[in-house]
Amino acid sequence: MTILSTFAADTLKDKNGYIISRTIGGPAFYLSKALEADKVPYELRTGRKMNVEILVKKNGEFGRIPLKPISKKVKFADINTPLLIISTILDEFKLADLSLFKGKVFLDVQGYVRDGKRFGHKKFWKADNSVMRAIFCLKGTEEELTYIPAAYLEQQKKKVLIITKGNKGSIIFDSGKRYTVKPSIIIKTRDTIGAGDTFFAYVISKFIKDQGSIVDAVRYGTRKTEEFLQAKHKNGKLSSKGLIFEKS
Repeated sequence: MTILSTFAADTLKDKNGYIISRTIGGPAFYLSKALEADKVPYELRTGRKMNVEILVKKNGEFGRIPLKPISKKVKFADINTPLLIISTILDEFKLADLSLFKGKVFLDVQGYVRDGKRFGHKKFWKADNSVMRAIFCLKGTEEELTYIPAAYLEQQKKKVLIITKGNKGSIIFDSGKRYTVKPSIIIKTRDTIGAGDTFFAYVISKFIKDQGSIVDAVRYGTRKTEEFLQAKHKNGKLSSKGLIFEKS
């Protein structure tokens, strides 16, 4: 498979502007880490590394990119792998010729609906019809997908659409049929950075290995993401509602 993605230098800040930490991140980091853990070979094509500021609040993390890079043209006709993953920070890859790729496209819409200039803000994304037709699997959060034309989403449901809902699980549309996958444990934490890309990578890994149900792949991705979040927060505690992890 081929991955189009980007690394980031993440600077985490609290609501008062104080720096909590600096770390390597970006979708390219989390995708490659998960695929390597699952021993799935891949070719990574990256954009220029970005500096990302992340505001950490009680209700989540909100990113801002101070300096937006110039979008990079991609020769999709020259990509010969059977599968292509696209997961970006912004719109750093131009998708105009995506239809020239002959395999299955898995696209996380996160970057294409991200405003970038203001913490957590989104923008409307109306891609060319040929781009949307080329996407086999589209993944996004409930909020992100409200910034895509409803007509596109209805068409995507006839292929594969994954709607993530945080600790409530995911809704999957596969060939027009609707499914729900819920996590087996409850994990509450302020730090969920990388969870979405980790989930996406494991979903794709399982789908490739088994060549089976996308719903089974989402169940696997959900389990592996639970493990990812647990590993980030080892000082968790048990509760009657399940396993709850809080940032210390």
